[in-house]
Amino acid sequence: MKPGDLVTMDNSCGGPPGELRCEPALVVSVVVSHYEYRGREIHECTLMCKCGMFEEYADRLELINESKEI
Repeated sequence: MKPGDLVTMDNSCGGPPGELRCEPALVVSVVVSHYEYRGREIHECTLMCKCGMFEEYADRLELINESKEI
C-alpha cells in the first residue's frame, strides 16, 4: 500500500461513532508503527474519507486499486 491508493476498511471511517462507514478511503501516508515478533513490521496508514482523516493498521485495509505513477 502506498499514498494515493484507494482502500476499504474493516472497522470505521473518520466520521462520528455509530454512523455509516464511508467506502472508499484514500491513503495519505504509510509509516512503520511498531515491530512484532521476529522483526515483522506493522504499518499504520493515515487515511482520508469524506468524513475526515483517521488512522488504521494496514492489515485491516483492503486495496481497491493501485495508484498509477505518471
